Amino acid sequence: MSTIITTPASQRRSWLLIGVISLMSAVIAALVAVYFALPMLSDQKAAQDAEPEVVVVPPPVFMPLAPFTVNLESPRGNRLLYIGITLKMADQDVVARVEELKPELKSRLLLLLSGQSPDELITQAGKQTLQSTLTEALSRPYSEGGQPLAISGVLYNDFIVQ
Repeated sequence: MSTIITTPASQRRSWLLIGVISLMSAVIAALVAVYFALPMLSDQKAAQDAEPEVVVVPPPVFMPLAPFTVNLESPRGNRLLYIGITLKMADQDVVARVEELKPELKSRLLLLLSGQSPDELITQAGKQTLQSTLTEALSRPYSEGGQPLAISGVLYNDFIVQ
């Protein structure tokens, strides 16, 4: 049987070799971690640095209509509504479509207004209800399968109930 006799110098060399190998392994592991982590960190930084996209909404376009005078349904006799409105729209394209459809739009408007009750129209709630009803009615398509008009609001210029 043979025995290996180690000297203190050879023991130091083995510990030194183990230390160097451990240190090299740690350095390689750190470099691999940095290699994979760096792209993720730069993506996060880019996302943080990116400014939120600012959506610029163009100002609305307003189109006043000539005032209307209509007879109202009333059990107490003849009542009149004198009303001036302005249509609020998204852009000039909608204004062009409204101009094309103006006779139909006015007819729809007159029929809707003449069916109103004067007692309801004199209240704030009645005026607001009429506003939303007009917006919805004037936005509906004017032909079978047609596109609705992008009318976003109806504003009052004049409003007199007699």
